[in-house]
Amino acid sequence: MAYQSHPHFLLTLFRELFNTLIHSTGDDPLLARTHRSFQNQPAQTNNILLLVPITLGLILNLLTRYIIGHVLMSILILETVGKQANTSELGDKKSALSNRQLLRASAILYRSGGVRLLLNGIGSACTYWAMHISVAKLLTTLLPSPAAHILASVLLAETHFIWTARTILPRDQLRFVSNPGDHRRWKALVLPTLVYATAETVMMYIPALFDSSIAPPPNEEVTIAGLLYIVRSDILVLGLMLSAQLFLLLPSYIALILVQASLLPPTCETLIFSLSRQQRGRRVGEIFSAVNRGPLQAQEAAQMIGIGRLLSCLELHGKMCLCLVGVTAVVHSVVYCRTPK
Repeated sequence: MAYQSHPHFLLTLFRELFNTLIHSTGDDPLLARTHRSFQNQPAQTNNILLLVPITLGLILNLLTRYIIGHVLMSILILETVGKQANTSELGDKKSALSNRQLLRASAILYRSGGVRLLLNGIGSACTYWAMHISVAKLLTTLLPSPAAHILASVLLAETHFIWTARTILPRDQLRFVSNPGDHRRWKALVLPTLVYATAETVMMYIPALFDSSIAPPPNEEVTIAGLLYIVRSDILVLGLMLSAQLFLLLPSYIALILVQASLLPPTCETLIFSLSRQQRGRRVGEIFSAVNRGPLQAQEAAQMIGIGRLLSCLELHGKMCLCLVGVTAVVHSVVYCRTPK
């Protein structure tokens, strides 16, 4: 069946865009009530072949989020520090790896180490999240879920540090990084991890609070006035979440990455390349030379978060969202084409 543009399809993409742009629990809570109000009963189909594009879409979604949202984002945060620290050097005014240019950045990383470098640290990511889910699940027997999430993040702060180290460092540099168990390092990570985990928890649980407070009873027909109320409340939640993302979650993430990177040995080479030295990346000590010659405190990292750095990260995040929405559009197009109306 030929695909025809459908308002539900466009609404799905619109909802996907905002749920990708704004951090949430992963089940697309933003605009969910509005979507349910307009959506008819989904068409049923036994076409098992539809699992193929859906599965491919999920894989591409995860890979895009990891490569752009974590690997390139982490390098970009440090790249902006490196530019700030080396503005007096003529050859280093422009970095060879500008991570806001997705194709160029991906190509340079691919030429340097292939797909493995694009997925740098993905094994540590799986380890961290498996441990985080297990610890948080265990803590929920004693604490509410939000508190359990925050405490699990703090307890695993060093594991997250190792994940970041394996993301921004080439493999041959990891031998200089000590394994988890450094109490002083964990203490330095507690505050930025606590702030970021708290921001993450706020983003995860606020939509559910609004949804449960104004959700209509099941099987009850929604009136025009009720529909307008649902749409307005969804827009309000969307605005609150967007503000929290810009002024709470993103700055706290930047501060966490800065503190984690500053705790690495100064002689470690990173994946940030310069025009004058394309054969090797900048060393950690060179990146932070104009800022602080020792590990950053959380307050110092917070002071380094400027409008320029926020806008750079937001630009990269927006490009990632467009890529994800493009993947979603292709998958939904295939599904709508194959699903009987």
